[in-house]
Amino acid sequence: MKFDTILEYQNIDRELLGIENDVAKSKERAVFVNAKAKLEAATAAVGKLSHEAAELLAGYNKLSARAEELKAKLDEFDGILEGVEDVNEADYYIRQISSIADAISALEKDAARDAERIDAIGAEYKKTWEAGKKASDAYKDATAAYNAFAGKVQPRVTELKAKLKALEDKVPTEFMTVYKSLRAAKKTPAFVPYKPESGTCGRCFMEVSGATRGKLKNPGDYAECPNCRRILYIPEE
Repeated sequence: MKFDTILEYQNIDRELLGIENDVAKSKERAVFVNAKAKLEAATAAVGKLSHEAAELLAGYNKLSARAEELKAKLDEFDGILEGVEDVNEADYYIRQISSIADAISALEKDAARDAERIDAIGAEYKKTWEAGKKASDAYKDATAAYNAFAGKVQPRVTELKAKLKALEDKVPTEFMTVYKSLRAAKKTPAFVPYKPESGTCGRCFMEVSGATRGKLKNPGDYAECPNCRRILYIPEE
């Protein structure tokens, strides 16, 4: 019979799809996906804080080093005003000393700000790390529960896949190509009986065109439904 093999394949595959859908929609799967998302978010947060802390620390060290350089330069002016009688010269040194002192003050403020943020990151990091540890434990538990749930149906899944593989070479290539295309488009069943008494598709229940009806007159005839693109066929006697 022309359609026997593809219909057998389709029935087995529909059972497989049903099992896969049940697993995908299961509570265990939902808990697993949620736990995984939380763990990924916690991991990303820890990484972001670590990166920010590293950048701040590098900046803090540069600011501190620059402040020390300026302090050393400021030390060079120590006692330089003693014995200076020229007002303009004294004013020059005073402005130089004031400028360096202002720069040191600004650097110290920036360094203090960075140090404060580094301390805050430390506290945030600790909380985030603890949250990440909880998320990791929850993920492990959820993974174990999901694997246990999926493992219960795995023997049947393996059995069905073996049956499909054994049948695949027996299905006409043109049917298998169409079937896989429709399956990928989530249009299952792909092969459905045509209802000549109503002139409608056996799946979308829409009336087909006159041209399609012309192709579906005798047992064994088949044609594509112009509405849902599934394959309509007339069962053979």
